[in-house]
Amino acid sequence: MVLDKKSNDWVHKSATDSPATGALFTDDSAELGNGLDPTLAFPTYTRYAVVASCFVIQGLSCGLVHSWGVQQEYLAANVYVGEPSKIKTLGYIGTLMYFSLYLWGMLAGWLAEVWSYRKLCFVGIVIMALGQLLASFCKEPWQLCLTEGIVFGLGIGLVFSPTSTAPARWFTKRRGLATGIAVAGVGVGGLVIAPLTEYLVRKTSVEWSLRISAIYIIVLGSIACYFVRVPFQDKTRTLRNFDWHAFGDRRFAIHACMVFFVTAAYIVPYAFLPEFWVAKGLSSQTASVLIAVANVASSVGRVATGFAADYIGVLNSLVLCLAIASISCFVLWPFATGVGVGVVMGLCYGFTAGGYWSLAPLAAGKLFGIDKLASNAGIFYTVSAVGA
Repeated sequence: MVLDKKSNDWVHKSATDSPATGALFTDDSAELGNGLDPTLAFPTYTRYAVVASCFVIQGLSCGLVHSWGVQQEYLAANVYVGEPSKIKTLGYIGTLMYFSLYLWGMLAGWLAEVWSYRKLCFVGIVIMALGQLLASFCKEPWQLCLTEGIVFGLGIGLVFSPTSTAPARWFTKRRGLATGIAVAGVGVGGLVIAPLTEYLVRKTSVEWSLRISAIYIIVLGSIACYFVRVPFQDKTRTLRNFDWHAFGDRRFAIHACMVFFVTAAYIVPYAFLPEFWVAKGLSSQTASVLIAVANVASSVGRVATGFAADYIGVLNSLVLCLAIASISCFVLWPFATGVGVGVVMGLCYGFTAGGYWSLAPLAAGKLFGIDKLASNAGIFYTVSAVGA
């Protein structure tokens, strides 16, 4: 196997290599000593276990972020009634979660590469559970900002980048599909955890819903962390020799600008479409259903666009997704005043905008090399925090 300079990836060049595995050779063959594909040292099921574990961790982390709105609504309507300043403070918590999710990407990506994907994810899971547990004892919104927004946010920030990029290290031919399935956990997690949280809040309390979430985070997350790994890590890299040369690459700067502007625009339809639909005469329940349609389409789009990227190319798929998402906003949004066009708008935007999150890390690997995917994608996630 040799490094293809054009594709920034390892490819099979001799009969002694094993193209039938569709596996990924991730680092310099000189480090291995035998020039063999490192994934061959593992059972076949290992790569699929990695994808499944990343799916679970993505679902736990981002699903809890999406479910915070349920707890926020209950606190605003039942606990902090008549206290507008505290209700306003509650609104900052979701923002802090999203900001933290991306902010720690650069640190998490680098730690995963020079330390351990598995250990880093486990640390993140413990911090996530700790944040939920501490939040269950909070009495004031500012305390929730510290526990849910910052502590829990740090935890999800540490697991997001490694679980977004680890599956790509195990595949070549099906790399896009593997990544798409892993990041689809974001949408599926929201669909499962949000109603679960609503049930727990209704039957118990916000405090106990947070404690129960801490329990299933640590149990399910720890099991999933055991299977998160990459086939080979370059042990010559340390925390002291971070590669700053990427920042001098013009392509890197252009890609970072793309990530910034796409992230800044991504959340706008999700934030303002419900208000737009209510203003046009639809009920708030109908608006919620239409947003749910967009979220379901987002989950499907993450998988489908990853699958498409394996056949038409990552960059081609990325450009196509962003083009359709932009067109749906410009062309469909002004006319999405009823349920029919609203569903079409939700399907089109959700499908293609969701696909962006599958393709963004794959594009980083395509442009700048798969061996430094976690650290490079992590840098772009940190840029996303500024855009968000």
